[in-house]
Amino acid sequence: MIMTTHVDNLAHILQHGLVTASSPDADPNFRDIGDRGLIGVRKDLEVPIHPGGNFSAYIPFYLGPRSPMLYQMATGYEDVQKVLQSDIMYIVVKHDCIVEKGLKYVFTDGHARHSMTRFFNRPDDFDQLDWDTIYSEKWNNTQDDPDRQRRKQAEYLVKERVPVDCFAYLLVNSEKTKLKIESLLHQATVKIPVKISKKAFYDHV
Repeated sequence: MIMTTHVDNLAHILQHGLVTASSPDADPNFRDIGDRGLIGVRKDLEVPIHPGGNFSAYIPFYLGPRSPMLYQMATGYEDVQKVLQSDIMYIVVKHDCIVEKGLKYVFTDGHARHSMTRFFNRPDDFDQLDWDTIYSEKWNNTQDDPDRQRRKQAEYLVKERVPVDCFAYLLVNSEKTKLKIESLLHQATVKIPVKISKKAFYDHV
């Protein structure tokens, strides 16, 4: 599972893990990126299966890289605030660790807000997802497949908190950003691998 966030959020994340906005450990200086209108709409939507509650009680992840939202942030498309991709990092989280720690989670077969999207909470149902599209570099809808963009945005939602020891690695698009993150990790005395991948970002914007 992967999340994109601003590099400026990392110091607080290393201290407290990933938490919801309502947590007492929430970052008062959190650098929000993405579609703020969509974030506002989502927070009151209900998760329709166990463990339930509304979306604001969950930490949201995508299941594949190069999401449509990352494209919007990189380009400023549809009035989403433009963010340099060098200021964005992926946090890649281990599903096995979520399970081992008994954390509650659900996942979807597409964008969680969409009326067609199904919700799951059993690992046996991961095969219900369109993994080819989730990992595809091209995700635009076509005449033959007008539902591809929704499926690309399959989500994994963890309730309340994800601890730092569930982080598999951090992913960035440049050596400069990697060095900055490694400095923050050193200051926090936390060991997490940092990798560079151009393919996980949009190199043409």
